Amino acid sequence: MAGSKPPLTVIVTPEAAGELWEIWRHNLERYNFEHAESYETFLKIGINRLTKVYDEGKGVDGFPELRSIKLKRSRHGDGHIVIYQVDEVQGTVTVFHIYHTKMDVRGRLESE
Repeated sequence: MAGSKPPLTVIVTPEAAGELWEIWRHNLERYNFEHAESYETFLKIGINRLTKVYDEGKGVDGFPELRSIKLKRSRHGDGHIVIYQVDEVQGTVTVFHIYHTKMDVRGRLESE
């Protein structure tokens, strides 16, 4: 297809992988194994979609090099925000964090 961007490789940092693990653990404790597995799969599919839709994310206020995309199962309720950086020259999308939508994303990024 003319004019389409080539897919990039998604890299998940150890910090983001740890946050994904904590999300899974929280869902296991709060709900059950099936819910934890299902929600983790949902998040991983959303993260892997960044190979093609990396430019759909929004810029992160105060961090011009970063982008974010919100992953929610439904219009209502909570979800997670994936913080990432695109490097088209290297062909990568690096996922740095996965934050709950109720978290202060900018505050957390500023504290790093």
